[in-house]
Amino acid sequence: MTEPFNDIPVRDDMQTVAFYNVENLFDLKNNKLKHDNDFLPGSIKNWTPKRYKNKLRKIGYAISNIGQRETGKHPALIGLAEVENALVLKDLIASKHLKDCNYNFIHFESKDERGIDVALLYDTKAFKTTHSEAFEIRLTDTDGTPDYTRDVLLVSGILDGEKVHVIVNHWSSRREGEKETEFKRLASSEKVSAIIDTLKKKDEHAKIIVIGDFNDDPKNNSITRLVDNHNLFNPMETLRSFTRGSVKHRRQWFIFDQILISTNFFKSSKNEYEFFNANIFDEAFLKIHKGPFKGAPYRTYVGPKYKGGYSDHFPVYMILKK
Repeated sequence: MTEPFNDIPVRDDMQTVAFYNVENLFDLKNNKLKHDNDFLPGSIKNWTPKRYKNKLRKIGYAISNIGQRETGKHPALIGLAEVENALVLKDLIASKHLKDCNYNFIHFESKDERGIDVALLYDTKAFKTTHSEAFEIRLTDTDGTPDYTRDVLLVSGILDGEKVHVIVNHWSSRREGEKETEFKRLASSEKVSAIIDTLKKKDEHAKIIVIGDFNDDPKNNSITRLVDNHNLFNPMETLRSFTRGSVKHRRQWFIFDQILISTNFFKSSKNEYEFFNANIFDEAFLKIHKGPFKGAPYRTYVGPKYKGGYSDHFPVYMILKK
């Protein structure tokens, strides 16, 4: 693969913050406590070492290029969804396109029934962590049994000398229907709201970034409540169109992957990061090039059929500028 933006000069006054749902990044080992049976050698999906390495290389390539066009360098912070464990994260940051990026990661095991978690990758030269914590979302099914989903991850730290808080999310899916599952996403939204309240009690000027696959669009209640209650800015509101989004389902685009920020990212100060812009990273190499699904994300699998692509989501990102 050729580097698409390798002639862009490095901008020391800019950093990229990104989010990427990497679609079922599982290792090759059987974990009896998780539903990972599809992602094993000899399973229905025939998840082999070669396919695993190809997935790591491709996801690493995508991550290394996010924000390159604007900043000339890889992202400082990347929230991830659908990673199985710390092992896949270690393998990812050691992969071909990320091994020289100084990445480390924050990850906690959740009780999610699919065995997938969220995580944060960070460039150790740009970001120093000061605190990290996982928050469980307590849900119950209609029969009263616990319904385990992904935790919400809070990582606080210093980005080039400036304190920021990053909240990483992967909210419950719409698999059983949008309305039928809305209460689950509202519960996650309330958890994030409580985390923001706690951060603001400690520091009313806290700079907060909320990123994730919310399985809701900017106009849905779970998102608008967060934005309205905490005076957040959602740059993704203007990005979705009939021909563009971060995920495509039944020929319709959605922007489930979003970045929300506290409005103090607009306050002018020479030495502080301000919001510059935000976008969907939907470069041509991440897309299907022909057929009825032309333009949609180039996936690793469609059902049990191996396609060898990247993910069923496009990454999203924002640029901060001093």
